[in-house]
Amino acid sequence: MARATRSKPAPKEPTPEPATSSTTPLPKATTNPPKLFVLPKDTSSDARIVTLDNPATSTPSRYFFCPSKGFYEFTRIAAPKKACRSWLITSQDAKSAEEEGSQQKQEEGEKEEDTETGLGNGYVTKNADLFVATHIDLLFLILPALASKSAKEEKQHFLALDDYIDMLSSSSGHWRTLLAQNPSLTAMLEKKLRSLCDTVDAGDETMYRISHAKLLSALLKKAERMVKIGLPPSLEDKFVKSALDVPVMSIRREESSLSAVSESGTSTPVGDSQASTTDAQSQATDLTTPDDAELPSKPTLQTPEGIPHLLRLRTALNYLTNSYLPPALQSIISTLLSTSTTPDFAPLTAHLASIAKLKSEAAALRSISDNISRKRGFEMDEEKMAEREEKKRKKEEEERRKKTESLGVKKLRKVDTSGMKKMSAFFSVKPKAK
Repeated sequence: MARATRSKPAPKEPTPEPATSSTTPLPKATTNPPKLFVLPKDTSSDARIVTLDNPATSTPSRYFFCPSKGFYEFTRIAAPKKACRSWLITSQDAKSAEEEGSQQKQEEGEKEEDTETGLGNGYVTKNADLFVATHIDLLFLILPALASKSAKEEKQHFLALDDYIDMLSSSSGHWRTLLAQNPSLTAMLEKKLRSLCDTVDAGDETMYRISHAKLLSALLKKAERMVKIGLPPSLEDKFVKSALDVPVMSIRREESSLSAVSESGTSTPVGDSQASTTDAQSQATDLTTPDDAELPSKPTLQTPEGIPHLLRLRTALNYLTNSYLPPALQSIISTLLSTSTTPDFAPLTAHLASIAKLKSEAAALRSISDNISRKRGFEMDEEKMAEREEKKRKKEEEERRKKTESLGVKKLRKVDTSGMKKMSAFFSVKPKAK
């Protein structure tokens, strides 16, 4: 008898160890990520970013100051919210700097550690914001110290240069540091005061007080320069082109016509009874229905020459006033501008009033047209409803008549009466014999 043997189980294969990844994990997001700034070229080594009060809102804002080039404001350029954008920030000499640092550590016998944070290996920012430094006139930054706290405040007094310096220093600690470390800034400040203020001499000292007429003149020069260079497309489209658009007040329609044009170019009416089928086949039919195409008439108001320039100039002035002047000065400059004759905005105001009147009339005509269209559609709906009601009534009458019929009539209706004469044929009048 054969002896049963038990086979030995196969040896278990050792489970492979998970491969260790050589990729360095990304560091955690920081609450204060780096930002990308575009700064002017050839600036001084003493240039720095400072915090000063915004002249229009009185809120702390960042500015770039260079002793040799003056002040710059930062304009934020952001990508659209729907578009996913980011910045990869790195330095060109980051690798060489790391190599030098690691070599120095090895020479000193220090252990080299991996740095996961910092810009040595690059940094990715979630928001693709770009901050561009653009020049800002020192005139706007010192206006809060020169202007009254409110428009109702009494007439200002003449003050010395040191008094205005003390006002600026008390408003911001960075002003105090800049004025103390940069004597050239004090000279720049005095130059701006002379161009912007009325002056009187009190012994050996000169006193200053802001002149609203000089401020308006300075704003006009800046606005003229903006218009000469060209307004940004956003301002041009929103405040110039749309404001000067003249609405179309009437629609011209031509009578519809239906004509057949032959190959020789002569046209004959399609409904002519003398036209034969052969002639119709050798002709090309031209159907013109201008009723389907609305032909707008010419605008009733033409834009005079010089009006676009005045509108661009006023747009630039409004932008400068609202963006860079304190609230107390905005109302004063607006009042002076409305009474000023250089430049004279009266023709522009009259032309814009005419356009506004035409737009209101066009809106009224459009409203009447919409009401007529709605009324016509309502009348058509009433006719359709009446037709449906009539069909429903006839159907109900037919159903009631069929229900009242007797059983014999229903059976007779099913009989085939084809070839049979009607009962009325037997009672017809006999024709007379000839």
